[in-house]
Parts: sequence; C-alpha cells; structure tokens
Amino acid sequence: MGAHYTSKEDILLIVEPVLMAPLRRRWEQVRQESFDLARRRDEAKTNRIRDNRQRDLANLLMGFAGEIAQVQVLDPACGSGNFLYVALKQLLDLEKEVVALAGDLGLTRFFPQVSPTQLHGIEVNDYAHELAQATIWIGYIQWLRENGFGQPGEPILKPLDTILQMDAILAYDEQGNPIEPEWPEADVIVGNPPFLGGKKLRAELGKLIRRHYVPALRRPCSS
Repeated sequence: MGAHYTSKEDILLIVEPVLMAPLRRRWEQVRQESFDLARRRDEAKTNRIRDNRQRDLANLLMGFAGEIAQVQVLDPACGSGNFLYVALKQLLDLEKEVVALAGDLGLTRFFPQVSPTQLHGIEVNDYAHELAQATIWIGYIQWLRENGFGQPGEPILKPLDTILQMDAILAYDEQGNPIEPEWPEADVIVGNPPFLGGKKLRAELGKLIRRHYVPALRRPCSS
C-alpha cells in the first residue's frame, strides 16, 4: 500500500518545526512573563498585592498548559501511530517544563492536561488502526510512569475514537459518486502519507481495486 517505517529522527524533522516550534516560541514568552510576575510578587509591599501576583502567575502558567492541551494534531495516514506517539511525547515534555516551573516559582505542581484525545488519525488498514490506538495509549502510560505522574485509572487501554478507520482520500456520496472525505478538524497536520506514484498505482493495488478505485480516485470530486 506504499506504507513504510519512519524513524523517530525523521518524524522529528516534521513534528518539531510544524507542531513544537510555535509552542516553544510562545513558551519562551510565558517563561519571561512568569519570572517577572514572580519577582513582582516577591517585592510586593502588601499581602493583597502579593496574593494578586501569585494568582496572576498561576493563571498564566495554567493557561499556557491549557493551550498545549487544546492543540489538535492529525495524521491522515497514521499507520501504527508513530507520528502521533512522537507528537504526544513532545507535547507532554513541554507541559512538564510548565509544571516544573510552577513548582520552582512556589506554585502547586499540577497533573499534565495533555492527553491522547488530542491526537487524530485516519487509517484504512484494520490491524494498523487497532495498533495505532494501543501505541498511543501505551506511550502515554509509559510517559506518565517514567515522569512520576503514576498512571491513568482502569481500563488502562481505552478505545480512541479520534483514530478513524476509513479511506483518507476517497469516499462516496449517497448516489455512489466519488467525493473527497471529510477529515477531523485539527490545528496541525503531520505524517508521512503512503505514496506509490502514478506508474505503480495500478500495478500495486491489484486488479479488483485498480478497476474501480483508481478511476474513482482520479475522477474530479464533486464540490
């Protein structure tokens, strides 16, 4: 089907600039604002001003953690979920920096808000569709345990409704006409889509598939 394994190093070549670089730039701004608020809190002349700066600091850091936890990531050809797993780990690592800074500045450390439900995938293969869900959950649980946050409650491995089993590039309307399928809404799209190339498409997909699928795929989609 044109699928192939992609290493973590190659995945990061996409995930880092597309997903993480904008968040890291925002994080640097938040860090500087946090240090400024903490300094103003410590220099406050009254308890009321000190409490106000403490509240502002907590709102700033919790607010940015919430921003990270709102980012929706889509891999429209997710395979076994490697791109999504790496994206999840990068988001969790960044939020851990926020949690650590909160503790260093005298706030109560909080549990990471980033979760597997931020990840969206599309996969047509039955086995890969199931494997992607397990990959993401196991990666999430491993990260929690390795970073001292325990583990989620049972059931340990939950279904991920955000990983869809469908064809990402071809669907049919009620009249049987080929149409462009609707993708989940996302802020960032990552991935390494399977690619056979025009010359190999018919030969590799098999006689039955190429007889119907390839002509429908190349037919202009209705608006």
